[in-house]
Amino acid sequence: MKYGLLLNKGNVNIGDDIQAFAAAQFLPSFDYLVEREHIDDFVSDDGEPVGVIMNAWYMWAKWNWPPSKYIHPCFVGFHYADHQLSKQPGSPFKYEFLHGIGGQYLKDYGPIGCRDYYTLEQLQKLGIPSYFSGCITLTLPKMPERKNKGSYICLVGLDAKVEKRIKKMLAGKDIEIKVVSHTRERDVDMPWSEREKIVKDHLTLYQNARCVVTKKLHCSLPCLAMEVPVCLIKQMDDDIRFSPYYEYLHHIRTSDFMAGNYEYDFLNPPANKDNYKECREKLIQTIQTFVEQTKDINPTVEELDRRTYSPQELLLWRHDTMKVSMDQWLVKYREIQKKYAALQKEDKQNKALIEKLKSSTQENEKIYQEAEQLKKEPEPELDLQKAGRKLKQVVNKIKRKF
Repeated sequence: MKYGLLLNKGNVNIGDDIQAFAAAQFLPSFDYLVEREHIDDFVSDDGEPVGVIMNAWYMWAKWNWPPSKYIHPCFVGFHYADHQLSKQPGSPFKYEFLHGIGGQYLKDYGPIGCRDYYTLEQLQKLGIPSYFSGCITLTLPKMPERKNKGSYICLVGLDAKVEKRIKKMLAGKDIEIKVVSHTRERDVDMPWSEREKIVKDHLTLYQNARCVVTKKLHCSLPCLAMEVPVCLIKQMDDDIRFSPYYEYLHHIRTSDFMAGNYEYDFLNPPANKDNYKECREKLIQTIQTFVEQTKDINPTVEELDRRTYSPQELLLWRHDTMKVSMDQWLVKYREIQKKYAALQKEDKQNKALIEKLKSSTQENEKIYQEAEQLKKEPEPELDLQKAGRKLKQVVNKIKRKF
């Protein structure tokens, strides 16, 4: 069988290419780069099935599900993106594409190895056979060691305040600080050879660090796999993708780190925990079994096809699901438009009130300035004769009244 390497060509996150690099290590070779966001359009050159390790974050492009019939999948490290994309304003999409044929596809090719407990829970709620497999980056091998091993610490993708505090804390110590970005320029045409080199350079840099401090999933898990001391610093309640990896990693909440409430020694880092290794070995075995069962066979698509629906049913399902979803989106959009119109009206009223207050303030300021000017003018001299005459006039008026 021929193999394909799943790749997100349009992303800037090096972590995606690290996942692809981890998958590539298991393949005897690969003849195709399979674009993750266009997996429904994939067609092999000769119409043969192509084995693909399907470790990825789905579904950013929700219309492109389920995958092409030419993909013979090994689902491990499956993560579903509903908790992020579909909760953004304007998008009501959640699990529509995992119902009907979308969910049936996963049932046909299950059980599905999930990358995190959240995804596992969601699939099981939908009756899709699934289990926790962990992420394929846990299977990475060690990289070459260099002469400068242990002479520096890597800070990868940290919050600016955390990075600043670590630099200040280690200033004057006999250790180099390397600040590393986990992103690169967007280049959909970058060949795999260049992507692979970037991945190897990053992993080799981590391999030779005294320790790596990060908040990135696909930096921390590779460090576990390569047995590089790693410390995760992030708010632990803000990203469900990290369950159960908090249990595998030395970790510090950002608020605790900034308050100094931690014991991790960055200059003399403790060894990593080893409770991830059982997950790693099972995942390696699962993928190796998939490759062993497929590498020496040359079946047709029909012989491997497990789908229980016809092409016509697939088209109808896609049409109906898209229509219902777009109708829901339209309703959501109209609700947002109404809220926006109300906010605009309120904004105009507020602006009018502000202008009125501003005008009143300007008038008050003018009166205040006039009063201040009067204070600065000298008191006029008192004309006693004129004041006497004035007093006499007042007294005469009083007499006439009485």
